[in-house]
Amino acid sequence: LKANAVINSLHICDPAVGSGHFLVSALNELIVIKAELEILADEKGNKLNGYEFEVVNDELIITDTKGNIVEYKLQNGKPSSKEIHRLQKTLFHEKQTIIENCLFGVDINPKSVLICRLRLWIELLKNAYYKEPNYTELETLPNIDINIKCGNSLLSRFALDANLSKALK
Repeated sequence: LKANAVINSLHICDPAVGSGHFLVSALNELIVIKAELEILADEKGNKLNGYEFEVVNDELIITDTKGNIVEYKLQNGKPSSKEIHRLQKTLFHEKQTIIENCLFGVDINPKSVLICRLRLWIELLKNAYYKEPNYTELETLPNIDINIKCGNSLLSRFALDANLSKALK
């Protein structure tokens, strides 16, 4: 838990988030790092064993010991297994923690900021899970826009539309 807290104390900032590609990649890489260090654990501190985690084309891929891709599905109104439900729930909360505490971004373009927030939200949504005991309601998605801001990350004493001809002489 201490090692997990160390990773959760990292701050990663993208000064020009654009579409959010870098921050989504960082999110998935941090999950893989936690898995490789064997510190990826559920809310009770129980490690997630028996899975391989890797990032392929910026997508987090999880396979079981037989090499099968792990998917969270409901069958007859319940998750296919309690273990896969535990995995999904753990990944959701780990990603939420990283997004809320570790990832920061700025962009001068307001639409880029919105796209970045959306991409992070979708990345979290991929690990949404149904709440026990009935499995009829999805876990609530948090408001994750607090760390992605619209602004100019370059410090300048001149306005963006200023005539710089005198200053550049």
